[in-house]
Order: sequence, then structure tokens, then C-alpha cells
Amino acid sequence: MTTPPAATGAAIPPGQAADFGGPVGHGEAKRWFANSLAKGCLSGSFLLVGPPGIGKAALAKWIAKCLLCDESGERSLSCCGRCPSCFQVEAETHPDLVQVRKPEDRAFIPVELLIGPAENRMREGFNRDIRLRPFHGTRKVAILHDADYLNDEGSNSLLKTLEEPPPDSLIFLLGTNEQRQLPTIRSRCRIVRLHPPRGEQAVELMRRRGIDCDAATAERAIELCGGDCQAAAEVLTADGAKLRQAITQRLVTPPIRPVDLAQVVTSVIEDLGKAASSAVKRDRLRDILSIAIDTFRQQLIDSADRPEQLAPIIYRLDRSIEAIAQVQRNANQTTLIECWAADLARGNPA
Repeated sequence: MTTPPAATGAAIPPGQAADFGGPVGHGEAKRWFANSLAKGCLSGSFLLVGPPGIGKAALAKWIAKCLLCDESGERSLSCCGRCPSCFQVEAETHPDLVQVRKPEDRAFIPVELLIGPAENRMREGFNRDIRLRPFHGTRKVAILHDADYLNDEGSNSLLKTLEEPPPDSLIFLLGTNEQRQLPTIRSRCRIVRLHPPRGEQAVELMRRRGIDCDAATAERAIELCGGDCQAAAEVLTADGAKLRQAITQRLVTPPIRPVDLAQVVTSVIEDLGKAASSAVKRDRLRDILSIAIDTFRQQLIDSADRPEQLAPIIYRLDRSIEAIAQVQRNANQTTLIECWAADLARGNPA
């Protein structure tokens, strides 16, 4: 089984084009997929991992568009963007594109979406749909979003499909870190790690989101947001700058007042409105925590020659990193915010 260079750090073949179109960045992954397709051996199961908002879904969807395009060659990783199939993939209505996402009101991906309800096991769901013969062309593509939210039952239901996918089909699982998947899932997938864009690619991504900035500013914002390019663009807006200033001011002005800090954070999330999904609220809280992490990292650098001040800064940094992990585990936001603010104010373990 050939392993993608993005997963192993293998050298990029010389003489290859820098990019293949589609979403900005991820050139190494695109080259590997293009080379595999040109050799006629692009099939199987892939686990795309990277920070939220880095473009995993965009890359998987673009590959699906290339494979299902009516105009591109069978061994060319390209798409016309004009044919009915391209429009259907973009609208997520193509009959040969199978997709599953975690419902907003569920903590995990329901097993019913994977293998059908109890009364109709294996006659509905992700596993059954990918095994149907292609309706329009010669390939089928399946994308399982939110793979971080597979529980043990859901993961186990996928094992046979991932190990023995139908010929000429591609299955993409999208997650933030391969360690969040069971070893049995990882062993059945080729892992492709996607990395945040840098340089002109970072600038272009910000430009596409309406932000005009230089490469250093774009890279700094993307780093601050943990690789989430959409969140980075929001940080660079006027409102984002105000939010950063409001949070930073409360973190660097001693003493940290936990009630005031919690109220500010809560009001920022409430400003999203009642219609905002839980995922959007989690993302906003994660952005706030990223600001805190960046602030404490800078304090750590500034205090390097004052060792007596390091202990509370290190604790607050670690506590903010832990809070992001709690956000990703769907912890109750109100409790999380209040406990995090109280712990920062204390400055040491209870």
C-alpha cells in the first residue's frame, strides 16, 4: 500500500507543478493524489487530519469533483467546474457523492447514519451507499465529516468498509488528529496530514475572505487560531481586534477578575444569537481561548529572565490549552468558562 508523502515526510517528486488548482494550499497532498490517479491506483480509504478550518472538507470535495467531472480525463486530477457533475458536487447533490456529518444536536455520529436504523440494518446508511454501483460515472466518493465524533460503535461499524472498499471508490474521513481515532480505524486508512498555509498562500486565503494583509500578519493570525483560516480572518477584522484587546486587557492587568472575565467571554458568545449552532459557539470560544494562549505565551517570553514569575504564567497557559481540549469534548460552556476564569485568577492548581 502506497503511503502519501504528506503522512511520511517523503520527498516531493522533482519536476512536478506547484499546484493543481482547487483550494489554496495542500500542494504536497494534491501532488500525491494526482500521481496516484495518473498511475491508475487511486482508491481506498484516507484519513485527512489537520486543525479545524484548514480546508480538509474543501480538499476532499475538490478531489471528488475532479474524479466525477464529465469533462476531465480518467487519470487527470482536474475539473472543468462547468459540467452538470461539477455543479452537483458543489451543491452536494451528486448521486455518486456520499456524505455524512454529525447532527448538531448529537454528541456523536449516530450509528444509524452509518449502517441504517435497527429495523433496516445495512440497507441504509454510509456503508451501504458507498457499495452501490456508480449511478452516473465509474467512481464513487464518500466523505465522512466530523470523524472526531465517532464513538466505538460507529468506528467498529466502519471497519469492513474501510478495509475492503469497493473498487474505484474513495473514502475520506476528516478529523483534527489521528490520535482521536481508534487504532483499528488508523490501521485501515492512509493518513494525510494537512498543514496551515504560509507565505503568499496565507495572504491569498485571507484575501479570499476579504482581508488585505501581508504574509507575516496572515501567518500570525493563522497561528493564533490554531490553523483555522476562517477564524484567522475574523481575528483580522475590526471587531476581531476589539475582541482581542478586550480579552488581552483582562488577562494582563493584575489581578485577573474571574467574574468580569467570564462575563465578557459569555457576552461574546451570546452576541452570536440564539440561532447560532453549538458548533459556531464552540468555535468562538476556541478562538477566545487561543487569544489567551497567545497572551500567556508572550508573557512567558517577556518574563524569561524573571523565574519567580514563571509558575503562574505556565499554569495559566496549560489551563487554557486544557480548556480548548474540553471545548472539543463538548463540555458545558457555561461551566467551562466559569471554571477556566476562576483557575486563571488563582494562578495555581487547586
